[in-house]
Amino acid sequence: MKKVTILLMLTLISMGIINAQKKPTILFESKVYDFGQIKEEDGKQTARFNFKNIGNDTLKILNVRPSCGCTTSDYTKTPILPGQIGFIDVVYNPQGRPGAFNKIVTIITNDPENSNVILTIKGNVIPKPKTKADNYPQIIGNLRFRSNHINFNDIKDTQVKTDTIYLYNPSDKKITIFAENLPVFIKIQIPDGGIVINPDQELKIAISYDAKARNDYGYVFDRFGLKTDDTDQPVKQMYVSANISQDFSWMTEKDKANAPKIVFEKTEVVFDTIKSGQSVTIEFPFRNEGKNDLKILKVKSSCGCTATAPEKTILKKGEKSVIKATFNTSGRRGEQQKTITVITNDPEHSLVVLNLKGYVKE
Repeated sequence: MKKVTILLMLTLISMGIINAQKKPTILFESKVYDFGQIKEEDGKQTARFNFKNIGNDTLKILNVRPSCGCTTSDYTKTPILPGQIGFIDVVYNPQGRPGAFNKIVTIITNDPENSNVILTIKGNVIPKPKTKADNYPQIIGNLRFRSNHINFNDIKDTQVKTDTIYLYNPSDKKITIFAENLPVFIKIQIPDGGIVINPDQELKIAISYDAKARNDYGYVFDRFGLKTDDTDQPVKQMYVSANISQDFSWMTEKDKANAPKIVFEKTEVVFDTIKSGQSVTIEFPFRNEGKNDLKILKVKSSCGCTATAPEKTILKKGEKSVIKATFNTSGRRGEQQKTITVITNDPEHSLVVLNLKGYVKE
């Protein structure tokens, strides 16, 4: 009986050893593929990674996970028997990606020792030479612009800022540009009688923005027409934007001590849960705790919310007023947050943001 038990144990152990030794093993020729220098205009590039199953059981590629910027076009999807070879193809698209790159692809296998294999592709993309069409992507009639939107960014209400309109004439005809019927706050350096842009010519035109003449505050966006004798869209639609703030640099310490001071009782209100389609109106009381007159220069609300300027926009010392905001919840669901921006002549609080929050249910 003892001998039988020993033989049985030896048999089980030997079977376990055999089973333990039966497994697939993946071996790549290389786990790194260097494209070297590639041209952006050459398009998609493919790296092939060859591998072999050097184990004694069937190998399977369970999944292939490329990182951002590369894709796998193909790989061996059928089981790979011991001694057989397979491949992984990794594609990199250099378009719009100039410069050096280093991307990884994760290979998931049934090899217990190499269940996650990391492959790497790298190289350097030589940027495509830019054409005039690339440099002037905005097409308006027979002219091309680098952009028809000039953003003057931050500007004080006492400033005049200058920028440049860049344009190109790809046509075979001369086109004359005129500075006519412009907004009072816009000036374009074009002589009387206009300026001619010849075929295949690039042109720079200076444009000035007068914040004082614009007479507004906060973010402002305007459009105007740039007149030409072009046969196609003779009036070129242009856009300008700016974020206008007050210039307090003139103020002395005495001026600051006597300045107005806006104080809100609350700058955030959370309304009760309401049904979609209902409107909620919130009041934001405030007062002038300064010495000089407080001026409410502008009240602007975010999308979906209507804010009204107070009845009095000039408050003496100690006077109070209210800004009302109405939020229409039609078509809205879930958590909501709206803002009301108040611009004042208080040098310490020239811009105050009020918040309106709540939940809208169906």
